[in-house]
Amino acid sequence: MANHQAKRVNTVLFDVDDTLLDSYRARIQALQDVFKRTKITGLNAKKFLASLQGAPFQDALARLAVQHNITDNLFATYRRIYWIEQLDNIRLYPGIKVMLGKLKSRGFKLGVVTSKLRDSIFEGKRIGCIYELKEVGIIDMFSVIVGLEDVNKHKPHPDGINLALSKLGSQPQDTLFVGDSAADIEAAHHAGCRSCLATWGITDDAGVPEGLQSHFTVDSPQALLSLNCL
Repeated sequence: MANHQAKRVNTVLFDVDDTLLDSYRARIQALQDVFKRTKITGLNAKKFLASLQGAPFQDALARLAVQHNITDNLFATYRRIYWIEQLDNIRLYPGIKVMLGKLKSRGFKLGVVTSKLRDSIFEGKRIGCIYELKEVGIIDMFSVIVGLEDVNKHKPHPDGINLALSKLGSQPQDTLFVGDSAADIEAAHHAGCRSCLATWGITDDAGVPEGLQSHFTVDSPQALLSLNCL
């Protein structure tokens, strides 16, 4: 879609992985370790991750276990590796903190909608994206965080966005959703929000989804601030 819509928004919602957080290496390493520990062969972690296009890991790994006749809970194995062994590999993309600070100072309501766990206890340890966002110093930027456990249907369904809007008291037509995947953009469309494809976190392995129609496309957090709806 052309970047010509002039009506301004008052709310900006963000995806987490590959949009705010550079967690790609951590997720790839965790997936590779899952495949290795469960003796799944002939599967490339990068291609598997790219094929999800923003869909939840839990469902994809459950299907994979069925395909390979594995009785182990692959998602539990993944969580154990990711949340306990790989957290040191997670960081903010350059410019994210400055961009969020400027949006906040302009009075925008900010929130997060992710298919990642928000806040949970796993093997006696508190895990979830709120701890990642706290660790990188941006948790206070957001008035609402909606995660995997908060809705029954996940992106590309709009339930997570709808819940965030309800909590914020915002309307879809006054909201911009920023994400990196087809699931993000489709969820925004289904919710009636404007969509922005953030390409700064899209790797060469994944690539920009072919035929994806977003209202806006930006290649840096700084470029996001120049959108004519903000």
